[in-house]
Amino acid sequence: MALYDVIGKTYAQTRRSDPRIAGKLREILASSQASTVADIGAGTGSYALALAEYAYHVLAIEPSAMMRSQAIAHPEIEWMNGCADSLPLSDQSADAAIIMLAFHHFPDYRQALSEVHRVVGSGQIVLFTYDPAMISSFWLTEYFPSFIKEVESTFLPVPQLVDEIQTVAGNVVNVIPFPLPHDLSDSFAAVGWARPELYLDSGIRNGISSFAKIDDSELNSGLSRLKEDLQRGEWDQKYGHLRQQSQYDVGYCFVHRPAV
Repeated sequence: MALYDVIGKTYAQTRRSDPRIAGKLREILASSQASTVADIGAGTGSYALALAEYAYHVLAIEPSAMMRSQAIAHPEIEWMNGCADSLPLSDQSADAAIIMLAFHHFPDYRQALSEVHRVVGSGQIVLFTYDPAMISSFWLTEYFPSFIKEVESTFLPVPQLVDEIQTVAGNVVNVIPFPLPHDLSDSFAAVGWARPELYLDSGIRNGISSFAKIDDSELNSGLSRLKEDLQRGEWDQKYGHLRQQSQYDVGYCFVHRPAV
């Protein structure tokens, strides 16, 4: 994936697995006797590692050499170079598949879902994703308005995603909202919902694909306005109540097709 070969050089530094997300993932997987899990679009392997440490055998598939090079080795993780629309796995070779904030990067998502179903058969399919219907209500878009169009054109609406999975893989598909903790350790796009200062850190932004796609003029203008609003206390006047919340439903969720 060319984007992550460019922006992924320091990805592992800011995109560490969050223990609450990893815990929910393990809780979902525990609903069946899954032991071999395909992690599709595994990135640097933070969630693969979180599963491997709990005795899962993980088949980690990732097309970006830059991302794979940052992975922490583990005897229960088997790394493979491959894309979601042509998985380097045999039929029914995994008990479950996980896709952690990667589905929106798959250029042919229907083919990807078909491949996932081929690999897991009647096993579980678990996606951690974002509902684009929520983006316009997130305060960050006041500073970076192009995020609305970018997210809405990138992420599949959750109801449509559910329909697509049911069409390909059958069975009931569950949507499990996941309010983000205030001290999220996986620095994806909404990491700063209660800590706006984080977005002023280029290291944080470098691990967020939405920032990589924004043009320089909007980026610099948005950062300047955010910095000024924080210095003047205007951000806190409007959104300071978020700092007092332990969690916030920004629109992230697990989409789960249970084992058949």
